Amino acid sequence: LKSLGMTIAQCYEEVGLLMLFLSVGISIFATVEYAIEHDIPETTFTNVPSAWWWATTSMTTVGYGDIRPDTALGKVMAFICILSGILILALPIAIINDRFSACYFTLKMKEAALRHGEALKRLTRSSASDMSAIGVNLRDAYARSVLEMLRLQGRERASTRSSAGDL
Repeated sequence: LKSLGMTIAQCYEEVGLLMLFLSVGISIFATVEYAIEHDIPETTFTNVPSAWWWATTSMTTVGYGDIRPDTALGKVMAFICILSGILILALPIAIINDRFSACYFTLKMKEAALRHGEALKRLTRSSASDMSAIGVNLRDAYARSVLEMLRLQGRERASTRSSAGDL
């Protein structure tokens, strides 16, 4: 949950750009569809706000069916509207995924470093009479924390390679 909040905070530009593209697309498709359909008898496109509702539901979902085009040209425009909605929504997903992976990796590295520091503090607080056990435990604790950090870095490299390969 913390990494999700960090991701949203770091991706505000991409989310803002997504909202801008959606609002421009919705406005364009709503006005074009209204211009095509408003003269048809018994049309569901009675005004521009109802056309905006249609364009919003068509670009972001598959529509509700309460407002629909009746003409062939209107249906072609609806197809283009739906297709562009899919493309507009798909564009920032790779960027947001990479940012989420980076935030998650950073959070996991901080947690591993914190656990490593706490283990070292516990070991140094131990009694001085058991020095041989402290040396072994200290070495083992350090090795485990280094291995955990290397494992996390290996995962980050693998996820970066796989997401970069998807682009």
